[in-house]
Amino acid sequence: MTGDSALSTVTHVIVDEVHERDRFSDFLLIKLRDVLQKQSNLKLIISSAALDANLFIRYFGSCPVIHIQGRPFEVKEMFLEDILRSTGYTNKEMSKYKKEKQREVKQQSTLTEWYSAQEDSSKTESQRQRSVPNLSEEYNLMDDGGDTVFNQLTEKDANCLEPWLIKEMDSCLSDIWLHKDIDSFAQVFHLILTENVSVDYRHSETSATALMIASGRGFLSQVEQLISMGASIHCKSSNGWMALDWAKHFGQTEVVDLLESYSASVEFGNLDESSLVQSSGNDLEAEDRELLKAYHHSFDDEKVDLDLIMHILYNICHTSDSGAILIFLPGYDEIVSLRDRILFDDKRFADNAHRYQVFMLHSNMQTLDQKKVLRSPPSGIRKIILSTNIAETSITVNDVVFVIDSGKMKEKSFDALSCVTMLKTVWISKASAIQRKGRAGRCRPGVCFRLFSRLRFQNMLEFQTPELLRMPLQELCLHTKLLAPINCPIVDFLMKAPDPPPALIVRNAVQMLKTIDAMDPWEDLTELGYHLAELPVEPHLGKMVLCAVVLKCLDPILTIACTLAYRDPFVLPTLASQKRAALLCRKRLTAGTFSDHMALLRAFQAWQKARSDGWERTFCEKNFLSQATMEIIIGMRTQLLGQLRASGFVRARGGADIRDVNTNSENWAVVKAALVAGMYPNLVHVDRGNLVLTGPKEKKVRFHPTSVLNQTQYKKIPPANGQAAAVQALPTDWLIYDEMTRAHRIANIRCCSVVTSVTVALFCGPARLPRNALQEPSSLRGDGVSNENSDSELEDEANSNSALLKLDEWLHLKLDSEVACLLLQLRQKWHSLFLRRMRAPSKPWSQIDETIIKAIITVLSTEEQAAGLQQPSGIGQRPRPMSSEELPLASAWRSTSSRNSSAETELPDDSSNAEKILMKSMPPEFQPKKYNKKNTSHSKRTSDDRSDQSSARSTDSSSYPSPCASPSSTTSGKASQSPSPRSNMPVRYFIMKSSNLQNLDISQQKGIWSTMPNNERKLNRAFWDSSMVYLIFSVQGSGHFQGFARMSSEIGSEKSQDWGSAGLGGIFKVEWIRKESIPFQFAHHLLNPWNDNKKVQISRDGQELEPQVGEQLLQLWDRIPLAEKTQLS
Repeated sequence: MTGDSALSTVTHVIVDEVHERDRFSDFLLIKLRDVLQKQSNLKLIISSAALDANLFIRYFGSCPVIHIQGRPFEVKEMFLEDILRSTGYTNKEMSKYKKEKQREVKQQSTLTEWYSAQEDSSKTESQRQRSVPNLSEEYNLMDDGGDTVFNQLTEKDANCLEPWLIKEMDSCLSDIWLHKDIDSFAQVFHLILTENVSVDYRHSETSATALMIASGRGFLSQVEQLISMGASIHCKSSNGWMALDWAKHFGQTEVVDLLESYSASVEFGNLDESSLVQSSGNDLEAEDRELLKAYHHSFDDEKVDLDLIMHILYNICHTSDSGAILIFLPGYDEIVSLRDRILFDDKRFADNAHRYQVFMLHSNMQTLDQKKVLRSPPSGIRKIILSTNIAETSITVNDVVFVIDSGKMKEKSFDALSCVTMLKTVWISKASAIQRKGRAGRCRPGVCFRLFSRLRFQNMLEFQTPELLRMPLQELCLHTKLLAPINCPIVDFLMKAPDPPPALIVRNAVQMLKTIDAMDPWEDLTELGYHLAELPVEPHLGKMVLCAVVLKCLDPILTIACTLAYRDPFVLPTLASQKRAALLCRKRLTAGTFSDHMALLRAFQAWQKARSDGWERTFCEKNFLSQATMEIIIGMRTQLLGQLRASGFVRARGGADIRDVNTNSENWAVVKAALVAGMYPNLVHVDRGNLVLTGPKEKKVRFHPTSVLNQTQYKKIPPANGQAAAVQALPTDWLIYDEMTRAHRIANIRCCSVVTSVTVALFCGPARLPRNALQEPSSLRGDGVSNENSDSELEDEANSNSALLKLDEWLHLKLDSEVACLLLQLRQKWHSLFLRRMRAPSKPWSQIDETIIKAIITVLSTEEQAAGLQQPSGIGQRPRPMSSEELPLASAWRSTSSRNSSAETELPDDSSNAEKILMKSMPPEFQPKKYNKKNTSHSKRTSDDRSDQSSARSTDSSSYPSPCASPSSTTSGKASQSPSPRSNMPVRYFIMKSSNLQNLDISQQKGIWSTMPNNERKLNRAFWDSSMVYLIFSVQGSGHFQGFARMSSEIGSEKSQDWGSAGLGGIFKVEWIRKESIPFQFAHHLLNPWNDNKKVQISRDGQELEPQVGEQLLQLWDRIPLAEKTQLS
């Protein structure tokens, strides 16, 4: 389609399934309509079983329509009310409905009295004595046992609460509403956290929750506190009002803004069936109406009722002997959950698993798996297919007789006003429902079970919203530029679509592409733009990945970019106590880095580790993660890496191979630099004076409740001024964010990370700055620019010698003049290097290129240290290879035989040495000037204050290799003398428990060891996959580590009779390196992230240590004075 001549010899073009209206089919229709006007002999045929004929008649100018009668077998339809009536399905909540219905009428009456009650503005003295704890001292989450207790909290159902608790909660809520008794919130919070009362507890006489009452009364701080504690903004009182409705009705505008800004960013579709039945259910028969009311009262319409599906499945299997069953589900999460129920959890099926073939269909599945589903099963075997909407049209399975249609699908929607993309569960269109029904009548009469009512079907959209109207427009504009005629502006081309997006929004998207250097001022693609168009992610994520390639920190960015491109892997539980526990899990994964991105990265890495050890399902449940989302992310990583290989950015061997592009992956400061480059202009500044966040257009920006930066570290009860406390705790003055949601005057940011001003100076703004971007001190004085003229200028002690670096209209950095000049030069070097890599991805790196990267890394790392930011370990570890059987989603997965070994720039603690490192690594033109770190301070704390908090790792050398050593580095001591074919692989560390000291004596004398059989496979795999395996020994109950050894052979089948313990496996050779005992007290500070952050001494036999922790543990033998150690033998 690149030229009209390509169709000059074609007489007919057939476009099928046009009702799907994806962006490429609309692009095709635009182009074909243009061609039709020039080639009168060309015939275009568009077809679909359910298309909007009137739209296409208008679009193609009164074209003829042909209706062709299909010949499928008859398909019987059963809607939700038919299923409930005929199968007798019920659940516990439906059984309670009749009782609750009578109560609901009374609650509505009481609620009406509340609304009309005379407002008593004076607080009345409470008749009852309340013992309210001191909130400033209680509920410390961060002590040693806090999280354990926290995770064990289970909310009590209202029916299980003791009478005194119900009376106390009702009394508090009544006082807050009727008497504006704000102090009663203290008791409410106390009961929630000590008596496990739900934060969504409903007042027994009105069904109002604390959040509704706080919203109606305009208590903004308490609304924030309740949301932080997990309160649901979607709960409804007996009259159908949510908290937002309460705030609107009583004119609480600030609360309305707050709640709307939160609800705008929640993946919450318009799926409320109770209201639909209530408002439009008069046409239903009385029995059906009551059935539907009871059902919708018992189930969250945002989800898919897997219990009901299992009930239907069981009925089909016991009333019909044959016929494949096709189940339509919204996404891969539901597919995996239902598969696990069928194969493992539901005994009705699991006990007869040999009688069923379960297939999963998803767009990211391997083609081989999709082909298997087309084959007919052996006699006596039932085929069950779990599918997304891919089975509507893309894949046709001819032997399907039964269809179970959830009526829902995952749809990516883009809000152009808030610039937020979300994957929401939405109702399908009528056209899709008809398509799904037709899947059942291919080979014989069939049945279609619909998990929605006739009423819902009547209220569905006739056709699905075209993708052009709901996808991110930046990505769309890139593709348009590739497909549109050369001289045709993007907005003009898109206006020719059957349903064109608004022109203003298209122009805004084009301007954003110019801002990130994907387009030049004339709307032509740049070198970067062409590469971004090839990558299967949104442009800003694509730029992030390409910057990571040049900065050589690819792997962590691949994971983060794919997670941001798909969806948050953390599941938001229903119970508020579990919501709080889930947020705590997030916070624990950040490792003190003030970064949501770190939580995403470490969650993925920990899941990979759990998967390789065979307990990923339990791991996901424990940490509130979606296993299905993680598997999708793996497939996306593979696809993205494959495109980078195809473009020449990652080569098979030599320079720019997978190890080379991960050289700096262990350095979090460098990884954040790539994040900043991709996230720009998504940046906010910390206003220290007012303790608020500000943006280019927003004077007050808030953290979204799900951000770890919003979770202050003080109490389970969030402080009343939670946002100010969160802002005050930030160690730097700049943050990047993934998305901002706006509602009136309030903006929320989610997925944030703190970054230093130097990182902002180097990686934000356009590649080409105007000549006046750097204003020297003299020009500043001449222009009369003061410190206060911009809320985004940095604080600086030496005002008289300050220069102003203007990166864009808003982003102004005030720096020491000398530092600003150096940073500007380094910035120019970076952008020149980046442009060279974009023009010639496969070209070898020059020495100058390498020197520039080293200089940048040193500057970034020094600033990170000065800010006192944590440098977590293990972030550069690449995912372990998996076979295609283990990986259903990675259609292009290529197993790699190794994880990378990455080099990290080590920084001494004193700033003078850091400056020397920087001067040596700078290109020659930088060296005459001196980089003065203190002049880039951008917080009220000085760099000296921060150096006390710095967690930079020690550069102490040891006799064993670092897990982060570069591939070319050499090691010293015993460990490096033995040649190994695995020299480029990481180092692994394992704890070995012994039942007695005698076994250790034998081991040291004979150089052998045996472990329990369940550890053998893991240790053998580590031995062959790694350059070194260290075993740290501890006798049970001794309170000591008795030394460590190197594993020097694989575990064989021969067993030793010398051990004083039964049940040990085969022997293997070990080389003892240190034999002194070290008391556990010297290792109390070492926590193992691979064992729930427990202390290393609390390890089971065979427990693997995270490499950085293992290295630090081994270094104790060098650091502890000899007097503190004891010789074993």
